[in-house]
Amino acid sequence: MSLYVFGTLIVGTLGQIIALVGQYRGAKQIENSIRIVHQGFFLSLVLGLLFVLLSKKIAPVLFAFFNHDPLLLERESAYFSILSFSILLMSFRMSFASFFIGIGNSKIVTWSASGALFCNIPLTYLLVFGKFGFPKMGIEGAALATVISGLIPNLVLCTVFYSKKYRTEYRTGIIPRFEFPLFWKLLRYGLPAGIEGMINVMGFMFFTMVMYSYSSEIAAATTIVLNWDMVCFIPLLGISQAVSGQIGKYLGEQNKRKAMQIAYSALIMGWVYASMITLTYLSANEYLVRIFASEHVSGKESAVYSYAKSMLLISCLYFLFDSTYNILSGILKGAGDTVWVMLTSNCLMWTTASLVYFGKNHFQLSPLVSWWALTAMVFSLGLSFMIRFLGKKWLSLLMIEPQDNID
Repeated sequence: MSLYVFGTLIVGTLGQIIALVGQYRGAKQIENSIRIVHQGFFLSLVLGLLFVLLSKKIAPVLFAFFNHDPLLLERESAYFSILSFSILLMSFRMSFASFFIGIGNSKIVTWSASGALFCNIPLTYLLVFGKFGFPKMGIEGAALATVISGLIPNLVLCTVFYSKKYRTEYRTGIIPRFEFPLFWKLLRYGLPAGIEGMINVMGFMFFTMVMYSYSSEIAAATTIVLNWDMVCFIPLLGISQAVSGQIGKYLGEQNKRKAMQIAYSALIMGWVYASMITLTYLSANEYLVRIFASEHVSGKESAVYSYAKSMLLISCLYFLFDSTYNILSGILKGAGDTVWVMLTSNCLMWTTASLVYFGKNHFQLSPLVSWWALTAMVFSLGLSFMIRFLGKKWLSLLMIEPQDNID
């Protein structure tokens, strides 16, 4: 889990390359769009190696703090020490991927990620169980398979990045060098986006732990609903990233009218998708829950079914606002409004999580009321971001200078 939390910081920070590449591309500063990717490489090296080194020192102490069984402690430490290298690979992959998303070529990102997936599954089997002459490594084999598979997207994206087509069109063949003005620009706009993601994930984990503390039935019901929500959320993340690059491009061109058209198109796309999910939740509510829990039993499992069904119905109310928040977040980040996005979303997330915690422990807040509080938070996020969007201040923002010369 610590790997995931730190990963959101890296993904969010390097993900701002999408918008920066878009703005440089729109301003016809093609070489700077490549230079900002190079600064992502340097940042990836720093953050990736820092995490690997810290994991060697901190992870064993952290695991021991929770009084894990000695055998479990030994295995999880070995697993984590290998898996920590995947952060380094993920950082470089995000730098490459952000460039391609920023220029509107997201297909190559999908194909490269698919290659990693199809490699990881069989390789994990071979290394965990020692099949076909491979060493039997157990849990360490699973970690090693993940790391090895992580090389594939990097190799694919790197090969395409330095191919003749992109060397000609985008001058990707220029020699990478550290350039502090660009490096600082990436940190200035990217770090708030990374911190936003990390703090929000921590806040949502805290809220989830509060829900789990009610009872095993509530924990199971929460897991069922969140599993469906997470699956349905991924396409919204893709739309958010794509629109960020397009907004950056048209703001870089100083074409505000086109930027607004793209923004509304993305919102409509998100609302249509959210409506489809809402209709699915409403029409197939019982079926979606019954996959994990049955109503035709007595005792605890029946309670899981009942709570999960109610919570999934409540989720229908906030999915439209969730899509609004996520897509507007991409739009505002495309303009460079990352500090406002960070402060607003982090404050609302932790205010809600804290209120639910105190309400549950001091005022016996019921599980469904706590879930309604989460729904109210998503409503607030959607409305706050819509107000910011309609104010149109973001249309006047620009992360780059009209002629951003680094030399």
